[in-house]
Parts: sequence; C-alpha cells; structure tokens
Amino acid sequence: MGQYQKMDENLARRKFLIQTAVIMGAVTAPVFPTLASIRLENKDLTIKEVIEILIKDIPGAPFERTVDQLRSGNMDQKVTGIVTTMFPTLDVIEQTAKIGANLIVAHETLYYNHQDDTDWLEEDEVFQLKKALIEKNQIAIWRFHDYWHRRRPDGIAEGNLKKLGWEKYYNPESPRLLNLPQPQPLRDILAHIKQQFEIPQVRLVGDLDQVCKSIYLAFGAIDSRMIIAAIQEYQPDLILSGETREWETVERVRDGRLLGKNTALMILGHELSEARGMEFAAEWIQEKIPNIKVSYIASGNPFQFV
Repeated sequence: MGQYQKMDENLARRKFLIQTAVIMGAVTAPVFPTLASIRLENKDLTIKEVIEILIKDIPGAPFERTVDQLRSGNMDQKVTGIVTTMFPTLDVIEQTAKIGANLIVAHETLYYNHQDDTDWLEEDEVFQLKKALIEKNQIAIWRFHDYWHRRRPDGIAEGNLKKLGWEKYYNPESPRLLNLPQPQPLRDILAHIKQQFEIPQVRLVGDLDQVCKSIYLAFGAIDSRMIIAAIQEYQPDLILSGETREWETVERVRDGRLLGKNTALMILGHELSEARGMEFAAEWIQEKIPNIKVSYIASGNPFQFV
C-alpha cells in the first residue's frame, strides 16, 4: 500500500503546483522559469524556420495533409532550445521549461487522439491544466510523426536499429524486413532487445527456443491488415511490434502457430518501441541546427508491471 499511497501523494502535489501556477500567475513567484529569464546565444531562428530546416530533405515535403502541425505556440516565436520526446507529457513539459527550452518536437499526440482534436475535451480538467501549463511557460509543441517516418531511412527505425547494433542489416529495398546474418534463439533476441531498450517485460506469442533469422519491423502502431499481409508475403520468423489490436494480429499469429507456422510476435509497447527513434532525432536535429541546444527527454513507459 505504501507505494500506491506515495504515487497518489505525488499526483496530488503535481496537481496543486500546476493549479497554483496557473491561478496565481504573476502574483507569486513562478513555479517554472519564464522565457524572460532565459539568455541563450544564437537565439535567432523562429519555429517556422526550424521546421523548414527539418523537413527540407524529407521526400515529398511539405505534405498537403499531415498530423505534423504546430499544436501550441506560434510560428514567429524565437526558439531558445529544442526538446525531442515520444509523448509530450506533463513531466516532459515541466522539464522543458526548467532547462530553458521552448520547442518540443514530439512524435505522438499532445491531446490523447491522433488528430489532436480538442473540442470534446473542453470540460476535461486534465486538458485544461495541461493547456494552461503550456501557455504559461510559452512552450511550442510541434508534432514530428509523418515526416520522421517518411524520412529514408525511417527515422524511428534507424534510431532503433542503431541502438540494437543492427543498422548494418538494414535493406532499403525491403525496409521493414531485417535478416540477421545467423539464426538466433528467440530467447537471445528477446534478452538483447530488453537490455538495449531498457524494457522490463514484453508480451510474446511464440516459443523462446525457436530460432529466428528474419524479423519484420512494426514499431509503434501498424495496421493489422498490413502486418498480416507481410506475414503472407515474407513469412518472417518474428514480428517486432509496438502495439497491435489483440483480436487481429495476435489471433492471426496464434492460429498460424497452431497450424505449424513459425512466425512469432513480440509486443514491446508503443512508447518503448519508438523512443530510441526520438532519442536519435535529437542527434539528427542537432546536426542540422548546431547553434541551438537540442535535448532528448524520455516520456517513459506509462505502465507498471504488477
């Protein structure tokens, strides 16, 4: 009970701090540093200019339709520092303000749905507090999802493969299919992924003793029809997945195995399956914009394993 009591106390404390910062405004000392207190050199690029630099070499950019929009702030805002992350959580927003950055480049949604629609959230207390915290600290949040995946190689995949030491096995002609040089027991592959990605636990449909050589990469959330079509075409030994609907890909893999097929399914979790790609994004952005500090702040695994 002590662990959960402490979690409740921490949540209550955070809510109190945010509400105090929002309600009291300039009357009390701010909980977070304001932009007026930030003094960084080379603060001469606007958000619009930063975005133009980042999408310049992405095939087909700019896209006519994309979820990669500025979700807070304005395009003329000067950039004092950049943070990359998977999910722009309250923790990430707080830490961004504390280090004097004002642009978060987030892979996933700010407001709990893919299109970041907010009309249905107007009466939601958490939405209101999150929005107020962003506005108080003048944090701009730009989504970097479609462009990062459209990059060649896919930015998420490259970051993950670099972390796993598998980048040399990448084949641009078949970017989602990875072939290891030698077959390995699934047990060893699992241990390697858990260690490199710092994942405490995964979900598996398969046999830990089976050997694997071909791996289909389905990081994040991939449509089940696409994955099942890949099973039919490539017959991979392993599907490395972020998340998937349990009544679709999971059941196709289970039925296949009951019929003697070899494909196994490893589910890492959405955040953990793409986080290394956003860590890599910080390095990639820093090379393109050397005069503005770029940091990676992990949003972290939202789940406890109990």
